[in-house]
Order: sequence, then C-alpha cells, then structure tokens
Amino acid sequence: MKHWIAAFRLKTLPLALGAIILGSSLPRFEFRFEIFALAAITAILLQILSNLANDYGDFKKGTDKHRKDRQLGGGNITPKAMLTAIWFFTILTLAAGIYLLFVAFANNWEYWLKFLGLGIACIIAAISYTVGKKAYGYYGLGDIFVFIFFGLVGVLGTAFLYDQQIHHYNFFPAIAYGCLCVGVLNVNNIRDLDKDVLTNKITFASKLGKNGALAYQILLLVIAFISVLTHHFLSIYMSLAPFSILAIGYVHIKKLQVAETAEEYNKQLKFLSIGSLAIVLLFLLKIYY
Repeated sequence: MKHWIAAFRLKTLPLALGAIILGSSLPRFEFRFEIFALAAITAILLQILSNLANDYGDFKKGTDKHRKDRQLGGGNITPKAMLTAIWFFTILTLAAGIYLLFVAFANNWEYWLKFLGLGIACIIAAISYTVGKKAYGYYGLGDIFVFIFFGLVGVLGTAFLYDQQIHHYNFFPAIAYGCLCVGVLNVNNIRDLDKDVLTNKITFASKLGKNGALAYQILLLVIAFISVLTHHFLSIYMSLAPFSILAIGYVHIKKLQVAETAEEYNKQLKFLSIGSLAIVLLFLLKIYY
C-alpha cells in the first residue's frame, strides 16, 4: 500500500485543492458546501490520475529508469497494475465530475454539456502529459497546460459552478494561481534539467538553462504578485496574499539559487506547493474592505 501512496505523490495535492478553495471564494454570497466538497474530490482524483499517468508515461519512455523514487522505475509496481489504476481513477474522476455537474447545474443541459466536455478535456490533459507518442510534456507545452487547467479552468471553472457567471476581475487571481502552479512545475524541470537534455525532453528549463529558468521563476512570482494586487485594487479590498507571495517567493528563490541536489529541489517543490495553498488561504482573509 505504501508504494501506491507514494505513487499518488501527496505533496502535489495541495495545488489541486488550492484552485478549488480560491475559485470557491470568488462568488459573493453563493458558497455551497456540497459543490465545494465535490469539486475538491474531483480535483484531487484528477491530480492523482495525472501523477499515476506521469509515472507510467515517463517509465515507458525510459526517462525515469534512473529514479528509484518512482514506483515503476523502482520496480515497486508493475506496468500492468499501474495501467489498471489509471483506468480506475479515470472512471472515479469522471463519476465524481458528473455528480458535481448534477448538483451545480441540475437540468441546465447547456452548462452540463459544456462542462462535461471541459471535464473530459481535463482528464485527457492529465493523462497525455507524458503518455503517448505526442505527450505534450515532452514538447515544451507543460507550462502552458498547467497554467490553463490549474489557473484559468481550475479557478474560474470552480467559481462558475456557484453562480454561473465569470467576472473580469476574477481572471487576476486565476492568473496568479496559474503562475504559482507553473512555478512548481518549473522547479521540477530545473531539477531534471540535465536528464531531460540527454533524453531530448523539451521543457522551458531545458531550453532556458538553469540561470534562465531561475529568471523565469522570478517572473512567474512577480506576475502572481501583480495579479493578486490588481484583483484587490479592482475589488476594493486587501488581504495578506500579495505580501505572502513576496515573503514566500523571496525565501524560495534564495534556496533555489543554491540548490544542487535532487533532495534540495524536492524540498523547494514541497515548499512552493504548500506555500501556494497558504497564499490562497491568506487571500480569503480580508484585512481591509
């Protein structure tokens, strides 16, 4: 069982949960616990599905053969069992998502069909990141897809479930959160930079080099800070979220600049992942409005 828990990569789950919390906070006076709970369950299942597919896809392509911390690469789980788990979590995610649509939209079939299509697109994106001959994670598109699905779709889509509206000023927290999630992926890609170059896996980090990827990381954090501040300005309230981005970002970049080992990079992966959830929670606490 411990190998399956390791394959779920629990340290990545705060990112999925953060999008739901942030999106649920945006509609005013429209919060419904059943929508929040179902959206959170669906997002967590989708993240686990993505992690399992990532383990399987990288193993099949030979990029994780040297990594004993991966469950297929370490020989802890068989490819057949992993493939079965991927199908199992695909069905679970789809079932949870359909029930969520029933609760949120009842018999509004227009929204049903649109969000069902969006949900299927999320599942396909989760799997095809590393699985398949055209896996987009190997062609430098991982950052774009993470920004879209964790930021825009995750945050704005969740908000829409409550009041069936999209407000222009809510794009800013979605952009901010998307940038934070891309930052987590970028740390992963900086850690694996040398290996990715050798295996011809294209990522922003492998193309920019370590110094360029560090500059890119700073840019992502700056955009996140400006986006949250802009949202607060337009919404006429203030929280501690912008200042927490500065504080967490400063510590994170300082540690990242001197990181050398995989373990040091993994610590920053965990730090930014949990830090992103902390930023979301501080976003909810209005200190002035």
